[in-house]
Amino acid sequence: MAKIIVACGSGVASSELVVKHITDFFEDHHITGVEVEATDFKKLPDILANYDVYVWIARPNEEIQTIVDRYGIASVNGLPIFTGQSPETSYRDIITALKNMQS
Repeated sequence: MAKIIVACGSGVASSELVVKHITDFFEDHHITGVEVEATDFKKLPDILANYDVYVWIARPNEEIQTIVDRYGIASVNGLPIFTGQSPETSYRDIITALKNMQS
C-alpha cells in the first residue's frame, strides 16, 4: 500500500483539509490502495522516511528536503489543493508519483 503524508504547521486544519480533498479525489477516480495521513511539521523529520509521497503546504526546509532526497520520496506541492486554485496540477503530480512507484 502506498502511503502519503501531508504536513502543515500544526497538523490540524490545513493538512487535514488537504487529506480530505485527496481522499475525495481518490474516491471519485476509484483509486485504491493508498493511505493518506496528516501530521504537523515538527513530527515530520521523525516519520517522513516511512512514506512514499510528501504533500507539502509550506515549502520543505533543508532538513526535510534532505530526507526526501535520501529516501527517494516524491515531493508534491499541495498548496493548489489547499487553495483550490488549479488543484489538478497537484493531483497529476501525486498520480505520477504513485505510477512511478509501480515501475
